[in-house]
Amino acid sequence: MLIHDLKRPCSKCDGSAFQAGYDEWGSIQTNLQKLCPACSGKGYIFTELGKNLWKLYRPMIQELIREELEKKRGCSEVI
Repeated sequence: MLIHDLKRPCSKCDGSAFQAGYDEWGSIQTNLQKLCPACSGKGYIFTELGKNLWKLYRPMIQELIREELEKKRGCSEVI
């Protein structure tokens, strides 16, 4: 499995994660957030396989992060 199987570049911003403006009814409208609205500033969009893997691994990753934060808090309380 390759990274390409999990995500693809955003077609709106061509993977740059930035969209300066967009054309609306023949005029240029500014994009105040400076993030691509299609990919939320990530530059990529998950494929169906990527979405399914993220659903599977996300709870485990969140748990690992929570445990590490608790360890760090525990160490700082001791000091």
